[in-house]
Amino acid sequence: METEATVPVTKSGSEEAVSMETGSGDVDLSAPSNTKDVEDDETKPSDSTHDERDGDGDRKTVDEVNDPYSYTKRDEFTSEIYKIEVSNLPKHYGHGQLKKMFANQLKLKPNKIKIFNRATHCFVTFRCEEDRETAIQAINSHTWKKCQLKAKKANPSEDPLIKRTQKRRAESEDSENRNKMSKREEEESMLLDDTIPIHERLNHVVTPLWQQSYSEQLKIKEDDMREFLCHLAKRLEKQCPNIAVHIRTQKRLHKQQCCNMEDIKSSPVIDNYRNKSEFSIGVSPDGQEKTIGFKMGRYKGGFDTVVEPSQCKHIPESMKTVVKAIQTYVQNSDKPAYSNHNHQGCWRQVTMRTSQNGDVMVVVLLNMHNLTKEDVDKEKESLTAYFEDGPASEHKPSSLFLQTLKERLGVKSVHNIDGPCELLLGDPVIHEDLLGMKFRISPDAFFQVNTKAAEVLYSTIRDWSGVSENTTVLDICCGTGTIGLTLAKNVKKVIGIEMSEQAIEDAKYNAKQNGIDNIKFLCGKAEDVLHKAIHNIYGCSDVVGILDPPRAGLHPRVIRAIRGCPFVNRLVYVSCSPRSAEGNFIDLCRPTSKRMKGEPFRPTNAIPVDLFPHTKLCELIIMFERDTPQRQRRDSSPTLETFTATSQSEATPSQSEKAPSQSDAVTNIPAECGTTQTSPVTAGEEGQTVENTDGGGGITPTTTSTSTEEGTNS
Repeated sequence: METEATVPVTKSGSEEAVSMETGSGDVDLSAPSNTKDVEDDETKPSDSTHDERDGDGDRKTVDEVNDPYSYTKRDEFTSEIYKIEVSNLPKHYGHGQLKKMFANQLKLKPNKIKIFNRATHCFVTFRCEEDRETAIQAINSHTWKKCQLKAKKANPSEDPLIKRTQKRRAESEDSENRNKMSKREEEESMLLDDTIPIHERLNHVVTPLWQQSYSEQLKIKEDDMREFLCHLAKRLEKQCPNIAVHIRTQKRLHKQQCCNMEDIKSSPVIDNYRNKSEFSIGVSPDGQEKTIGFKMGRYKGGFDTVVEPSQCKHIPESMKTVVKAIQTYVQNSDKPAYSNHNHQGCWRQVTMRTSQNGDVMVVVLLNMHNLTKEDVDKEKESLTAYFEDGPASEHKPSSLFLQTLKERLGVKSVHNIDGPCELLLGDPVIHEDLLGMKFRISPDAFFQVNTKAAEVLYSTIRDWSGVSENTTVLDICCGTGTIGLTLAKNVKKVIGIEMSEQAIEDAKYNAKQNGIDNIKFLCGKAEDVLHKAIHNIYGCSDVVGILDPPRAGLHPRVIRAIRGCPFVNRLVYVSCSPRSAEGNFIDLCRPTSKRMKGEPFRPTNAIPVDLFPHTKLCELIIMFERDTPQRQRRDSSPTLETFTATSQSEATPSQSEKAPSQSDAVTNIPAECGTTQTSPVTAGEEGQTVENTDGGGGITPTTTSTSTEEGTNS
């Protein structure tokens, strides 16, 4: 599943990676996740008389241009100025453990925690000087895991855009350094090469395989997936000793891969296939203000310019035409574009969706910088008139929305807040046809970006997972229900789980519109509502789980919940970024423990499907099957003595390992599980990998799991 997810708080290899992709941003550990982690820091006036203009025409002082710490001197809040370094940490700990230690043992209120792989130090930021001083005193007198912790004040991180700009200047003056560039630096240097047309440079960013033939692209992607499965085999063999024998066997049979991989399936369409795109609004490389298109690179990498998508091979012409019309409107507006550098300006982003039947949906994101409600209302009227009966009436979209973004002004409001999408013109939804079915799509709903290739993906899941009329499908992260609905006619029952209330409403509508009545939808975090799904699938002989999560994968609590669901013996995991989801794959296969309850799984087959021609991405489907005691005995090929001992131990399992009897399971299911209607659950932090060390989290028929931790969103 391809999504545009926010940057999660996770381990990283360098200090400059600290939440700076769109500015000097902080990740608030307590705030909702469907907000952008961007720090709104305004620059204070400087005494310097030298200045230059930024993309919005505002004055930018020399200090701000050259000082990588200038963002800390602005009037608005950044927790980087209240930063400490904690050292002498134990060698083995998790982000969740550290967070709980600060909150529960020391009663601290950290705003951001940054840890590093195999490092005994971390950085922590707070919201005020008082909290920082309190933290230093508390940490310096605290022993954790037999380690006496030490804390001291730390400097803020450098602004990556200014830092990168300074590096480029130094490299341009030193030819010897230019000759020693790394591969990434060579690519970035190419992006700055004025001898290469700007649209070619953009294509290298958004569609890096655009100059390769499609057959060559497929080979590159297939080889990459095979390389990943070889890498995964090494990880599983090392970290999952319970299936090590099986993995070694698979490596011998499948060229060092953890399982067999079938040939890649191609996309039926190669060009103009994207039905959804998010376009930034900013300054073009030649200085054209309020350009709408794609960024030339990440802010963290020192890039902040935008290029029109007119020559991008994967964007349909209908989308390019409407983007051009909106760009004309924005450029004629008296409001500036949003700047990631100083976090000022109004016009920020345009999201577009299209369908095969000609529908076009537009969502314009407006930052509320220095705008009153009257200003916004006036802009709504003007934008509506522009498409209704104005200069762009011939390009009128099927749906036109305006969404506002509130700016953060201080410590009490650390996160931007996305307002609701307000319909200005047309219908509130668009419709798409897929595998002979009709689907309703709302502004925030997930739908695969390549409709024709999605048909290949879903058909592959149906044919490849071995479902039958006796199968019950548990569709986790179901979105608008596309996978479950396409499988419903071939199976006994489908249960879809999704945390987005609007997506659930769309899924129910889609089921009714297509005449499907053997599907139920549960709204909430998967780890919280799986117990209700257990009630619905209890007694089913063949249960297949379908996992189609966001790019970063599932929250560890979801994996633990699935592990603890004894009825699910097969899992089909669909990932558009297998390396990002690698932790999920390993957790599914780990040995049974107090924290990871339930029998583990093992990978048995895989197949890649290309949904994103001209890019390096493709979907990888991996089949996992429950690692039963019978399979373990078969893999280990034990001696008679070992077999006898194993059989005896299995014949007398410990009390904690005994499966509940049918009567016990029914008796102990909570009363609320008897209903299929659930109240919506508010989304938590999307994609954040915060570990739970309370020893629980597994879901069994006799256990109800509740959580206030962050979850994932599809």
